[in-house]
Amino acid sequence: MNELLELLEGGDIRSDGHADEVASDVIQNTELFQLLLDGLEEDDNDLVRGRTAHALEKVSRIHPELFKGLLNQLMEQALEDKLPMVRWHLAMLLVNLELSPQETNKVILVLYILLDDESVFVKSWAISGLTILAQQKPDKNGAITTKIKVLKDHKSAAVRNRVSKALKVLEDGETLPKGWSKRGMRYFT
Repeated sequence: MNELLELLEGGDIRSDGHADEVASDVIQNTELFQLLLDGLEEDDNDLVRGRTAHALEKVSRIHPELFKGLLNQLMEQALEDKLPMVRWHLAMLLVNLELSPQETNKVILVLYILLDDESVFVKSWAISGLTILAQQKPDKNGAITTKIKVLKDHKSAAVRNRVSKALKVLEDGETLPKGWSKRGMRYFT
């Protein structure tokens, strides 16, 4: 494990640890990006992998160009990683990237699959991501709206709330809720 990833160790999985600091370091010095990306391969260390995904999502807000050529890897991990924290941060990250029309279609399909995830957080961020993509690609709005509507009676109040907000954006033209689109945003110095 490299020195940058060592900063992501320790403590409880429910805390962000030093993920914000690591993201800030990578944003300021993009040569560190590969060192951070290596954290997604820490299969036996959920803490580092989860915090790596968290930090990468923050880096993608400012430097989406660093992820060029990584889309397939990121989509695969978003679908297959055993840790919900990784899946939801990658769902968030995917909509921060500069996507071709074909790549957008692939990301939409991945987010559709994540709508069925067992984690409420993963479902919620898939809903947000799909809503953002529907705004960016109005020709996708109808299909995305139909997929999201399926969850309007979900057992989780959090999912139902997210669906309700998404449908207000998609059907009623309301503004995207604050915090859903994080592109260009920094929550750290």
